[in-house]
Amino acid sequence: MPIRAILFDLDGTLIDQFQAIHRAFALTLETMGFPEPSFDEVKRAVGGASESTMEKLIGSERAQEAVQILRPIFESEMLTGLNLLPGAKEMLQWCETKQIKTAVLTNKYGPHARVACEHLGLSKYLEFILGANDTAWKKPDANLTNYALDKIKSSPLETLYVGDSVYDYETAHNVSMKSFLVSTGTHSAIELSKLNQKLEVKPNLNSLRPLIENLL
Repeated sequence: MPIRAILFDLDGTLIDQFQAIHRAFALTLETMGFPEPSFDEVKRAVGGASESTMEKLIGSERAQEAVQILRPIFESEMLTGLNLLPGAKEMLQWCETKQIKTAVLTNKYGPHARVACEHLGLSKYLEFILGANDTAWKKPDANLTNYALDKIKSSPLETLYVGDSVYDYETAHNVSMKSFLVSTGTHSAIELSKLNQKLEVKPNLNSLRPLIENLL
């Protein structure tokens, strides 16, 4: 069936917010008496929701406490170094011309995801921006993906998921939805290719457009 809709991950796929993310996590852990994590340590830990990232950095015992400290710090830092990734706006504009519906499905805290998209001028191209705490689920839970599919009024066979991580591959795989990944985020192309030999992994969004064109 031809593709009618695309669900996009946000961090590492459409936007680069890692400078602000690292600073917020570093300040939070410093406040709590932990060593400051490096940029690479934080970037490698990102992919799930904030609590999952905290668990990877400091363990589960104080992860919830850390997230409560993190949120206001991140809100004060969130626009620092915030940028579109190459081809992001062009991809959404192209989808609009092709009458492909687009939306964001992310594990970033929903209100933060919407602020970032609005600041970068992406919101007007998107049907919705769905993030952590907007529902009871998080990626790669099939309940969340099915909820997003219902919301965008499309089936798994008519929808594509585009992301940059293992979570994104699993998000699509768990509902038998096709996915493409880009290596602009938390994982290299080599790492992502190991998930599935048939998985298309590209260096950026611009290089995905011909592949999507073939599915229309």
